[in-house]
Amino acid sequence: MHKQLFEGPMIRLAAIDPEKDGTVEAAWTYDLDYARDLRLGPARPLGALDLKNHYEGLEKKSESCNQIYFAMRLKAEDRLVGFVRFPFIFWTHAAAIFVLSFGDTSLLKRYGAEAIELVFCYAFRELNLYRLETVLPAYRTEAIDLFEQAGFLMEVRRRQAIYRDGRTWDVLHYGILQSEWKSREEEALAL
Repeated sequence: MHKQLFEGPMIRLAAIDPEKDGTVEAAWTYDLDYARDLRLGPARPLGALDLKNHYEGLEKKSESCNQIYFAMRLKAEDRLVGFVRFPFIFWTHAAAIFVLSFGDTSLLKRYGAEAIELVFCYAFRELNLYRLETVLPAYRTEAIDLFEQAGFLMEVRRRQAIYRDGRTWDVLHYGILQSEWKSREEEALAL
């Protein structure tokens, strides 16, 4: 069965354009939620040149194939809406950690499920990974719901691991195995 690897109905995964995408993402870093999700340290706005240099450096690192990064674009407009990042791929264990980020949190509701399906196809079919995981702060309830609906299970809860807005929050580690994904996919096809 042939299934498109980089395109869903509304979005597609594409190469990052350091020049153009760095400029767009620089504006997103003024959004506190986006800036906080980008890094564990203090949130701060980033300049287009900083991000351009960052992405050019990642191109060199990704040649080792231990990291893979995609821009997410709306197919109809070719507009950047977010990123899919695999910052850690552990080939020996057939596992990877990935990060899904949208420039506008409202886009998570509209395109999040489709983005996760593209991640599943790429990770489990193309990379032949056995395990996929992501890490979310407990205050990201919409993302948590989305990942749980996609079949991810919470595996680790690091209690009060980050401090935001005058209180501490748990950090949640979610994972899914290739066999669990295949089982869910077969159930969906049977309906």
